[in-house]
Amino acid sequence: MSSVMAVFDFHGESEQLAAQYDAAIRKVVAVSSARPVVHLAVPREYGFMVVDVWSSEETLRAFEQSEDFRRVLREAGLPEPRVRVYPLHNLGWPVDAMPLYR
Repeated sequence: MSSVMAVFDFHGESEQLAAQYDAAIRKVVAVSSARPVVHLAVPREYGFMVVDVWSSEETLRAFEQSEDFRRVLREAGLPEPRVRVYPLHNLGWPVDAMPLYR
């Protein structure tokens, strides 16, 4: 199993989508059977973007296809996201090549 990056694009007004995300995120965590390795939420010119790194595509698909997850998004008023998935080649910098602080 290889790690994947999932990009969830929500189209609409950025501030409104951020508020809806804030209302939903704790509920998403409560209904999820797995957690991403990395989770980022970013306002964008087209709306709002969530980027997750998952340990495998299977784990991601189980999460994003869960009816509980979909229900929480609907209840928060979030639009259906466009989901893009990319295989990861590397996650993080090589710590042996670069000190954490200079």
